[in-house]
Amino acid sequence: MPSPATVAEQLCLNCGLCCNGVLFKDVELQPGDDDGKLAALGLPVTNRQSPIQNRQSQFPQPCAALCADNRCRIYADRPARCREFECALFKSVATGGTEASAALRTIRTALQRANKVHKLLTALGDTDESLALSLRFKRTRRRIESAPPDEATADAFAELSMAVHELNFLIGRDFYPGATP
Repeated sequence: MPSPATVAEQLCLNCGLCCNGVLFKDVELQPGDDDGKLAALGLPVTNRQSPIQNRQSQFPQPCAALCADNRCRIYADRPARCREFECALFKSVATGGTEASAALRTIRTALQRANKVHKLLTALGDTDESLALSLRFKRTRRRIESAPPDEATADAFAELSMAVHELNFLIGRDFYPGATP
C-alpha cells in the first residue's frame, strides 16, 4: 500500500476540492487551533454563535491559504481539521481499494463538473469567486426565485441546477468521508 505522503502527492496536489470551496463552505477551528496565529497567517477567522458552544471560530472556503498549484501556503501551521481530513477517495487509494489512476480520473471529472458550475454561476451574474460553490448557488437560486425569470434565465438556471446535482452526486459518492468510491 502507498504511504499517505505518496497518496497526497499523487491526489491532493491534483485536486484541491477540500480547500477550494467545492466540498466545504467553511472550516471550523478546533480546540488547540490558534485563532490569532491563523489570522496573522492570512486566514479570515471569524467567530459565530453556536448552540452547543459559546462561540465557534471558523474561516471560509475557498481557503485564503490555497495556492494555484493546490499547495497550502500555511501547511506547517494549518488547523487541526485540515491536518486530519482525508477524503474517501484518498482513503480508498491509501488502503488499496482504488487505483491512483482511477482516482485521478474521478478528480478530473469532479474538477470539470465544478468548472461547469462556476461558468454557469458567472453566466447568471454571480462572479464572487470568494464564496464556496454551495453558497453561490443558494444565493443565485434565491435571486432567481424572487421574481419570475425570463426564458433564457430559467433555462440557464435549469442547466445550473442539473450541473450542481451532478457535482454533488459525484462528491457525495467519492469524496465525503464514509462514502465508498
